[in-house]
Amino acid sequence: MHHDEKQVKLDELIKDHATVMFTTVDPHGALVSRPMTVQEVKGSVLTFVTQADNDVARDGGGKSVNLSLADGGTYVSLAGTGRVDTDLAKKRELWNRINEAYAGDAEDPNNVLLEVTVEGGEYWDSGNAVAQLVGIAKAAVTGEAPTGKHGDVTA
Repeated sequence: MHHDEKQVKLDELIKDHATVMFTTVDPHGALVSRPMTVQEVKGSVLTFVTQADNDVARDGGGKSVNLSLADGGTYVSLAGTGRVDTDLAKKRELWNRINEAYAGDAEDPNNVLLEVTVEGGEYWDSGNAVAQLVGIAKAAVTGEAPTGKHGDVTA
């Protein structure tokens, strides 16, 4: 798969997923995951709203992170690097009522954007629930592993 095809596949895999599990490494070396809402996807950059004084900004800014999602028979794991951005114009552009309810005003300097530049990842797509059940039943009878699609979304 060429770079453009991989970008299209990445867009397809994440287009309907507003929430991902955002994993960072805390100061003690432990992996910590939390649900985060995707505010924007532009190319290989996913943008989130968070607060400068919380763990995700501290542990994700300038560091390696992982984003994962699961939906039915589709699973995606993306590795990238986080970057904290304080651009007020960009915050205003992405701000919505949900952000306001949780975090107040876009102008609050504690509210920041956390951008993740995806450097690579993988996906597994076993189809819808019916296809999964048929595959599992077939595997139980034939002894062959269920089929599905697997690929990478690296550049």
